[in-house]
Amino acid sequence: MAPNSEKKRLTSLYDLLRTILTCEGCGKKVVTMKTSTKRRCAASVVVAVTFSGFFQPVAAFEGSIKKHKSCETLLKKFPNGVAESKAAANKVARDGFVKPKVSKLLYRQSSKLLDRNNNGVMCVSTRMARSFAPGISSTELLGWVDAAVEQMAKPPLDFMGMIWPVGTPLDDQPDPQVFDGAPFSEHTDVLSPNEIKKAVSYFRKWQLGLQNCTKAETKGFRDGVAVVKRWIEGAADVATAPDPCFNSRSGVMAWTAAQDKTTAKETFFHESYHGLSNYLLNRCAPIIGREEDSLNNLRWFGEGTAEYFGLYMAAKDDDRDDYTQKILKRAFLDLQGDPRISLDANAYVQAAAMVLMIQRGLITESKILDGSYFHSCNWIKTFDPSQAEMIYIFENFKKIEYSGGRYFYSESAVSG
Repeated sequence: MAPNSEKKRLTSLYDLLRTILTCEGCGKKVVTMKTSTKRRCAASVVVAVTFSGFFQPVAAFEGSIKKHKSCETLLKKFPNGVAESKAAANKVARDGFVKPKVSKLLYRQSSKLLDRNNNGVMCVSTRMARSFAPGISSTELLGWVDAAVEQMAKPPLDFMGMIWPVGTPLDDQPDPQVFDGAPFSEHTDVLSPNEIKKAVSYFRKWQLGLQNCTKAETKGFRDGVAVVKRWIEGAADVATAPDPCFNSRSGVMAWTAAQDKTTAKETFFHESYHGLSNYLLNRCAPIIGREEDSLNNLRWFGEGTAEYFGLYMAAKDDDRDDYTQKILKRAFLDLQGDPRISLDANAYVQAAAMVLMIQRGLITESKILDGSYFHSCNWIKTFDPSQAEMIYIFENFKKIEYSGGRYFYSESAVSG
């Protein structure tokens, strides 16, 4: 091509781009201009970019964006996930998901692998809550969920909280034959049959709708839903932390007639701590090649930290700072009732043991509260009851004193 012709072509393209980019002719009134004008402008942009040689740099830029093969790697860069459009981001936000970053280019690069629901979003994380109990609104419960998740150093992608009410026990004995061997007790119903259906449906939709679990993990989802269904329909006094998969977990409980709201809050935070802890015995057992039941002597530490967290978070939510005194008082009264009680007995004395361990410098409160002790399975060896320092705790956790209106560990217990 002759130099003059090439010069004219480039000049024409320059003028065309200048016209578009400076809003000359079609850009000044984009909102009100005719459809035919819009189409002509759009076509001009395509022609200008393609024939001026800009197409290759644009393609190269798109190709330079990292393609993520898993949500784990994507979420390190974009912790709330990625949406194709604002509309898709807003829709999942209305459904209870944390609002993701909007980027069509990022979405385009990885969506075939990571948009498992084909809804225009990848790897969104959720915090959801639903209360069917009068006295605790779903909004309040979501606040508890948010507080618990934000306390953690490495929370899962998805976390759901759920509470429903039950009445009084039908008798004094647990009913494992009703609840698949679990030691829960049947209670009178508080919810109507229709409300029970709604509660079951809420859990089912949450679990079956999870998109951050692997295909292998989803195989047991329907069985898990069936178990929770029996708990709700049987009015079990359940408080537990179903964990469908590593990335998606929950804390659920039945609020019994015998519990006040503060106790319900403490219990919910306790169970949420279990749900938010990354490596408890059920996950560590296969990693270290042990049967879970063979590790039962380690449960004291998992329960003690969860109970400590439960009372701390409930006090924090109520703007109180009396959680340590409450922990020690409950253990003190339990020990007065049964001085022979062991550290394996219940969460009251196990939480008190956490206080003693903190005061002796064996653990820190901050690592309890952010879940750091459960970021790996190393805690199993560290807090094994056969370790010398743990033997000391088992022998001295009872040495709680009361004087001047305060509960405290004796100097000999702390310094011995």
